[in-house]
Amino acid sequence: RQHPPCTKYGCHGVLDRMPPASHRGFNAVHREVSRRQAGLRKVNSRGHLLMCAQRRPYHFASPSYVSSFGEFPPVDVKTLRSDTVKYLENFESKAWFDDPVCTLIRGQALKSGDTVDTVDAFGSINGKQILATPEVVNQVVDHVKGLSPGKDYRAAIRRIEERFLSEHAAFLIGNQALDFYKQDGVTEIEESIEANVVERKLNDLLFEDELAGRVRIQRHTALVGCVSNFTNFLDLCRKSLRNIELGIPVLILSRSNTTQHMYRWVQLLLEEMHKEGVDSSLVSYVSCSIEEQRKIMSQMSQSPLYLTGSREVAAAIKELMPYTFASTGGPNTMVAPKLDSEIEAAARMSSTIENSGQCTAMRHLVTESIEPEDLKRIFGQVTVTDSSADSLRKGAFDGLFRQWAAGFQAKDGYEVLPSVPGAQPLAYRISKGLTPNGVEEHWRRVYLDVSTPASGSVKDPAFLKDLSKWLTTEQPITLAVNGDDQGFPMMQQLFESTAQAIYSVGREGKPALTAQARPQDGEIFGEFPPRREMRKFTAGPVFVPSSTPTYMARYEPKHLAKAAQRAESSESSGARQLLQAVSKAELRGYAVLLAEYIRESCGAKQGFGNRTTLWGLQRPPLRDVSTLLRVRASDELDAVILHLMPFLLTNAKEGLAISIAADCSAEMKQAIRKACENVPCHEEDHGSFEQRCQSSEPWNCVDVDPATVEELPLVDHFVLRLLPMGHIKSACHDDKDFVKAFENSPKWLKFTA
Repeated sequence: RQHPPCTKYGCHGVLDRMPPASHRGFNAVHREVSRRQAGLRKVNSRGHLLMCAQRRPYHFASPSYVSSFGEFPPVDVKTLRSDTVKYLENFESKAWFDDPVCTLIRGQALKSGDTVDTVDAFGSINGKQILATPEVVNQVVDHVKGLSPGKDYRAAIRRIEERFLSEHAAFLIGNQALDFYKQDGVTEIEESIEANVVERKLNDLLFEDELAGRVRIQRHTALVGCVSNFTNFLDLCRKSLRNIELGIPVLILSRSNTTQHMYRWVQLLLEEMHKEGVDSSLVSYVSCSIEEQRKIMSQMSQSPLYLTGSREVAAAIKELMPYTFASTGGPNTMVAPKLDSEIEAAARMSSTIENSGQCTAMRHLVTESIEPEDLKRIFGQVTVTDSSADSLRKGAFDGLFRQWAAGFQAKDGYEVLPSVPGAQPLAYRISKGLTPNGVEEHWRRVYLDVSTPASGSVKDPAFLKDLSKWLTTEQPITLAVNGDDQGFPMMQQLFESTAQAIYSVGREGKPALTAQARPQDGEIFGEFPPRREMRKFTAGPVFVPSSTPTYMARYEPKHLAKAAQRAESSESSGARQLLQAVSKAELRGYAVLLAEYIRESCGAKQGFGNRTTLWGLQRPPLRDVSTLLRVRASDELDAVILHLMPFLLTNAKEGLAISIAADCSAEMKQAIRKACENVPCHEEDHGSFEQRCQSSEPWNCVDVDPATVEELPLVDHFVLRLLPMGHIKSACHDDKDFVKAFENSPKWLKFTA
């Protein structure tokens, strides 16, 4: 994972170090960097402008996005671990009682309000908190709505970040271990150090575009809803520091449990900002009840809110804040027709990782035959731990805590399997056929649903088809398949007929876990809700790595007007026809950027880590009707064309169907039919459309959103609201058979116009 620096290859001052050529994926990075350095306005023999990588330098899967990978700063894991153990051994528990959590504005503590106990992940009291009065909450809202800070704090914030992840790392890991009982916070810091390199580069490129007048970074205060199990990377680095460094203020919300450890990094952040002379108004913390938080949200509906949490919480927030960007979990699934000792170990680790407190923890096992005695054998080897410090000393991550075992009662429908003495029991349910829909996560409890096919064979294509429908409905984050070495028939069918963010393929002697993803290696990560319900939970998919400020960035009208001039010179005849159908100049410019982005970003990319990874844009699951797009009489043709382009320019056209409202104008109907040659178009009322949504079982039903310059997101975010993305990997390094089987899969998005 550690590579010496190489300064030979630079990229506009952003990519200044790359791993040696022996590192997997270097040649791909080298090619992309060479394209950028070659510069880039090229014209073909017919005088048509070719695509330019420089135009979309931070957009997902674009050449410049690819070139942001490959740098791996050294991480001293051993020292991180030993320093954290020392921190935990010397921690004074009364500190969190003597210095209660409270609201912070400009670094000043506001302590008006009721004092209550705080609790850790297992419900034990671990400190005090002052819940702000309504008057204090109003002060917070007035403060964050009236800010106009500077735009560029990158140098100072990155110095602070370096100190956080080095001299303060034990503080971060230790507090998280005390509050959440995280056993392996060291790996999270390692991931932060390495993934931050990529996301800093993407932020740099975004800011360059703002300075050049191409985009506008919206600087409404961003609300941060913290997640306890990965707060040091997701909340501190991704949601807070990446925003702050580009002048976007953040308001961090308290939690009803495990709120101590993120409050402590907010305190430290404000101290570090003071040392660096950074405007302290950029960071605020509000300690209040959920009711008061909802009042804040209702008054800040134009602000983004970044959340990693449950779908239930995301839906409640999205009702108040339309610009909610939520990462939500799902019942992660492992498929293994037969269970040998190595696969059993992989299943055990996947189920018990962080006491079932990791977003990628396994919740669902699909196998051909299993009995309670088998589960007893598998989980009888679970380790027991008394504290996070014990796990850190041992380098463990999947122990079950003794104190969390007391009072465990399984939910209706589940049996209880006693675990090793003193450890938390396992709740399980074995189903003949697929386990019922609606699987609950049961955070921090080990629950396992097991599906066994009625036909007796997991490899039966008919069973895999039913499993694909289940996966589409439940939308796990990860799908791991083991025992599929001979040509990968199971994974090929599942990959092509679903849209998970993460697919992992085990190999003989090296099984895949559900809990494996290193985004800094190109193992692109995301926690997506079921696509047909996405609008209920989030404004759009959140993926890692990405530049957090891009989620709210918008194109400048002048940049769009300039891009519109390229509409006639597009070398794709299919694209030219669509571009000519867009009447408004600025929207035509957006359509040009959209077409150019799609063209240059399609296809599978190879990863950069020790596992063999393919990643990129994908088409929806391969089925007769994968996407059903509804056109209403109130929709404008320009907006309809924009929503059609990601399909009509690519192989995603296969599986597209159009439902045109019967009361649409004749001109609208004619224009759509002209654009959608060989695409099924149905004229029908709303009731018939709803019936079609049920009968055709599409992966997604799309309504056309209004298209305005003020609301249209950057083109990659627009595409990702319509099409899937993610990665598939082999557990083995340099797995040529895996690459051969999946690199040219019809699932990867392909430009066809």
